[in-house]
Amino acid sequence: MKNKGLYIICAILMVILGLSDALRGIFTPLFTEVFGFSMSQVGFIVSASYLGNLVCLLFGGVILDKIGRKKAMAIFVIALAISELILLGGRVYFLLVLGFFLALGISTLLNTTMNLLSDSFSATKSLMLLNALFFLQGIGTAGSQFILSRFSSDVRVWNGVLIAMAVLLVPICFAITRLRAEGSSEKKNEEEIPDNGIKKLQMFPIAMVTLSLGFYLIAEHGLTNYLIMYGTEQLKLTAAAAGLGLSLYSAGIMVGRLVIGQFVDKVGARKMLLLSLIAAFVVTAAVFGTGILPLLFLTGLAVSIVYPTTVALVRKYAPSSLGARATTAVVSAASILDVVFNAIFGSAIDRFGYGASMPVLCVAIAVAAVFMLLTGSDKKRA
Repeated sequence: MKNKGLYIICAILMVILGLSDALRGIFTPLFTEVFGFSMSQVGFIVSASYLGNLVCLLFGGVILDKIGRKKAMAIFVIALAISELILLGGRVYFLLVLGFFLALGISTLLNTTMNLLSDSFSATKSLMLLNALFFLQGIGTAGSQFILSRFSSDVRVWNGVLIAMAVLLVPICFAITRLRAEGSSEKKNEEEIPDNGIKKLQMFPIAMVTLSLGFYLIAEHGLTNYLIMYGTEQLKLTAAAAGLGLSLYSAGIMVGRLVIGQFVDKVGARKMLLLSLIAAFVVTAAVFGTGILPLLFLTGLAVSIVYPTTVALVRKYAPSSLGARATTAVVSAASILDVVFNAIFGSAIDRFGYGASMPVLCVAIAVAAVFMLLTGSDKKRA
């Protein structure tokens, strides 16, 4: 394994990102019961977070390509610390919106930056190590939800968590700059993605990867956002039983990133993505066909490597000098497709009900597999 110091820093940062991403959901009672905001105002915060993702990714891609991955990463870490401090003024609604706009957007940008750096971790196991990082992010999210949910209305805990994250991010930024400064002249460009021989953007496969990622995100977020309502309204389960299905789905993703992630480099990214999406379609169809929600653990296992590996695949079709911009543009476009679909999907549920609407998520997985197939083959292993 190369760049062990950088990988350790990324691992710690991923746990912090998991915690940061979970704050919006954990402390919703604080925003409504203590700060006095309405649920419609909280809903606007969610929309602002999505917008933050798009804006940060679009501008961040240019910064990454212009100044280099590690230097940009250090800047993004400090920007995240500042966004956490802005949230300390959360009693002022504008500052709460601005803080989450920046925090969620920069978090997604840092995720993408670590994806771009993954080739420098190992010559043969980069995708395995990348999926392990996303596993650690899941630990940060799940752990914070478990520990902090009992303090979801406590202003002191809210402030303490924000200050602790901001303080931790400062030495992480310093460590990143030190790693770069300590590099020899022979390794001054080590943070850059190695030249993959591509001279210009391959637009068709990039478009197919974008559509595949977009339809996958539709399925993933559709499951996480609507599963409990599907369980209680359509299957007449208790909220606890439906919640168990959702928890098992999340657990499957976390386990899969450790277990299935071991095979991605050996099998090849594109082939592994196809196998994962096909398996996810079969299992998820069985879930909606039988109503047995615990089977979603297998869905989680199947899709566990899809997001980080698909994002990493973009670099195969772009020259190194445009790798960051191509990657961030793909994630942004896929996110737009996801947001638009979810706006329509809510209306579809109102009109046709959960029984007819939720199986559309299976179709989305199948469509994602088709678009991944259309990326085409390559003499090199993807």
